[in-house]
Amino acid sequence: MVFRKEALIKRIEKLKEYRHDLKEFGEISYNDYLKNKQIRYTIERLLFLISENILDFLDHILSSRFEIISDSYEDIVSNAHEQGVITVDLYSKLKGLGGFRNVLAHEYMSVSNEEVYRNLQKMLSIIDEIIVHFERYIS
Repeated sequence: MVFRKEALIKRIEKLKEYRHDLKEFGEISYNDYLKNKQIRYTIERLLFLISENILDFLDHILSSRFEIISDSYEDIVSNAHEQGVITVDLYSKLKGLGGFRNVLAHEYMSVSNEEVYRNLQKMLSIIDEIIVHFERYIS
């Protein structure tokens, strides 16, 4: 695969858009989250899109710069750490993202409201760091 900086820039711009949308739910309580099915579906979809975006960004770098094809979504995060694409700190925060993406995509067993809400809070706390890291990486 050929490294395409413009494709990564577009991913960052999309990630910023998703961040803006996600932050609208930054103050939602767990009880309010549970009460509103539309909000739950919206948050699940945003978390899925953010996860896909992050994983695709990292996968593009791994395949184009290091010729690494990851076996799974979770391997993308691990391989990005091993190649120095993400820091140890960011790796610890992104670890599990591939599995969570799969839960959202395939609704394994059933999507746990607690897990989605916990991941909402986590993503709200790290999304700015991810964007800054990605911008620095491609600059």
